[in-house]
Amino acid sequence: MVRHRTYHSLGFDLGLFDQVFWNTTQGRPFESTMSQALAVPHSFLGDHFSPGLAILLPFYALYPHPETLVVAQTLALAIGAWPVYLLARLKLPAEFAPVWVVAYFLFIPLAYINLFDFHEVALSVAPLGFALYFLERGRKVWFLVFLTFAILLKEEMALIAVGFGAYALLGKRDWRVGAGLVVGGVAVFLLLIDWVIPYLGGGRGYPYISGRYAAVGGSPMGVVRTLVTDPLRIARALLQAKKLEFLVAIFGPVLGLSAIAGWATLVMVPTLAYLLLSSYEQQFAFTSQYSAPLIALVIGTAIIALARLPRRTQGYVAGVVLVSSLAFAWAYGDLPFSRKFDPSQFEMPARYAPFVAQLAQIPAGARVSAEDGLASQMSERRYLYDYHFQGLQDAQWVVLDYAGAGYSMAVFDAQVADAESKGYAEVATGYGLALLRRS
Repeated sequence: MVRHRTYHSLGFDLGLFDQVFWNTTQGRPFESTMSQALAVPHSFLGDHFSPGLAILLPFYALYPHPETLVVAQTLALAIGAWPVYLLARLKLPAEFAPVWVVAYFLFIPLAYINLFDFHEVALSVAPLGFALYFLERGRKVWFLVFLTFAILLKEEMALIAVGFGAYALLGKRDWRVGAGLVVGGVAVFLLLIDWVIPYLGGGRGYPYISGRYAAVGGSPMGVVRTLVTDPLRIARALLQAKKLEFLVAIFGPVLGLSAIAGWATLVMVPTLAYLLLSSYEQQFAFTSQYSAPLIALVIGTAIIALARLPRRTQGYVAGVVLVSSLAFAWAYGDLPFSRKFDPSQFEMPARYAPFVAQLAQIPAGARVSAEDGLASQMSERRYLYDYHFQGLQDAQWVVLDYAGAGYSMAVFDAQVADAESKGYAEVATGYGLALLRRS
């Protein structure tokens, strides 16, 4: 919340989600003018299938601002420690449970995800954790309830259900649930990306596979075909330095225990596959939201693996996990004691202070195009455009920031001149900042 209030949050994605929630409370369900950089009002569900976000609507309606989403995300991630504790109590001696809760909160992606705006996939951590816990307990109904909710948060969660199904099938010998989830998960995923999302998006298609997975086939069937006909191509896509670093940062804190969790390791396979086969670097960066599902799955399978070790070694290994988690959190994490933690992300830059008061001139219903770092400050409106990706559009007001121009004053001046040539006039300025109004 402090990061947002000191003008470090971004239009993509906090501003986008705030606009989606605000429009929904105004009777325009899931409407946006920012997702996919599409400037006309359209359904966000035509970008990502996330109807599960509706669970936050009652809270957002009470305080319709970005801060509500940021706080809700923090609470959701905190709740993710609950199934970790329950699973550790179920599988291990009771005194080990707090160790795993600490390991959860130290897990590298957690802080990055929590401090970087709002993302729907972050809400999947707790449901996936509960799904694994109830699967281990043999409580099928609650297992399916939490897994279904996760699927409603984002389309790729249907692939994660395939991993759970494979574990239920091979590890639990539950043929009905296992086979149903394997077949159903694949079917739901293909249905969502081939039919539901394109339909809700007005026929625009699903944009996140053909480009990001072009090197390995460019489509779900193309990836399968490549795996069968050219496995070395798949290997080349996986064996890259940044991807190996990602794996070290993800599995290092838990000593790689997840690899010896038996059939339970299958729950991680779909997530690892769609992250590591992608050529989009954010998907295999432990600093991004894409790794959120692995938080629950890696910690959970590590607990299951520890339970498989001899009882006399479990205490020693748990202690090493705690030390390792602390070491990795310091070396790679985004906690206040981490070596890469940047406190300036929670301090307002001096150049903003005299300028931001001028933004009050913008009427509540005006159409606005703003640079990414300022768009999230004015996203409770029907028409908001991210200047970096969408340009001026039909905005009545424009907010420019040279941070969006790579801190190039020459590029910033050219942007101001371009706006002025199209009928906008400066009404307020700051260092590398400009507020313009259309005449």
